[in-house]
Amino acid sequence: MAEKVARELAREFAHPEWMVERWVREYGWETAREICRHDQTVPQTAVRLRRAGVEAELASDAVRLGAGKVMAGARVVQGGDVTKSAAFREGGIVIQDEGSQLVAALAGAVAKSGARILDCCAAPGGKTLAMADGNPRAKVMAVELHGHRARLMKKLLGRAGAAIWIVNADARKMPVCALFDRVLADVPCSGTGTLGRNPEIKWRLRPEDLIDLQKRQLEILRAALAQAAPGGRVIYSTCSLEREENEEVVENVVAEDGSFRVVDCGEELRRLKELVWDAAALVRGKCLRTVPGVHPCDGFFAAVVERISHGFRRESSGELRSPGQPRAAVPT
Repeated sequence: MAEKVARELAREFAHPEWMVERWVREYGWETAREICRHDQTVPQTAVRLRRAGVEAELASDAVRLGAGKVMAGARVVQGGDVTKSAAFREGGIVIQDEGSQLVAALAGAVAKSGARILDCCAAPGGKTLAMADGNPRAKVMAVELHGHRARLMKKLLGRAGAAIWIVNADARKMPVCALFDRVLADVPCSGTGTLGRNPEIKWRLRPEDLIDLQKRQLEILRAALAQAAPGGRVIYSTCSLEREENEEVVENVVAEDGSFRVVDCGEELRRLKELVWDAAALVRGKCLRTVPGVHPCDGFFAAVVERISHGFRRESSGELRSPGQPRAAVPT
């Protein structure tokens, strides 16, 4: 039955049959149909407002905005070219899907002043900037593997006036000895939650690619957990709809080490003052799950993993570092 339904949906909405069949099994045929339908539409452009008065500035540049549906600080572009506005050039707004804004808000929910925040796979920097904006007294470090992307990110974040320490390094071998209160591991993934914006992915992706991606994701999450301070949290996220890249990664890594537990995202979402969508409708199991066509944003997954004990020793300098981990500079 699933195969027949998938074949019909794939033909109707021009998707690979193997991909649609997975969605039918995982989400049911009705949701799979909504995903496929959404992927064939032009997605709306969402922006995040960074300062007061910026909406009036956009209106003077003939940009019309509508209210965000997921996040209070989001707006949906209804007319005009936001990229030609002074507010965009000056960093007063950021083009960012509402699902991405939600993940950043979840990751950046730090109560204490002066917290340390780490973004492991930071480019292009939208989530990094959102976390920094939400925590102006925090020390924020962003790690990016590719040199050209790290340089571009430094330029863009500098234009936005953000004090973020950017490091060009592999997230699997992070050259820092500091521990962090919040770590975002927004890992490289298949991107199947963003096919409306990136339709070429569905024809390029192969089933075997998911296994290769999962291997890298496991390595990054393990490295991210090693950077979490006692009581600190790692937010693991993707823009994928695939279980191999999401639940399976988190379940496998947490099962390896009793020092961590998965936190119920529902409780965390209900604490977010910026959230205007029903928190219960954004949760699957203990994790955040947005579905394109069902929610007014791209498809995102996020899990919150908390360190409940630690195998770290305190250096004489007062810094925390893991056994055998090399000393490196940290934000001050």
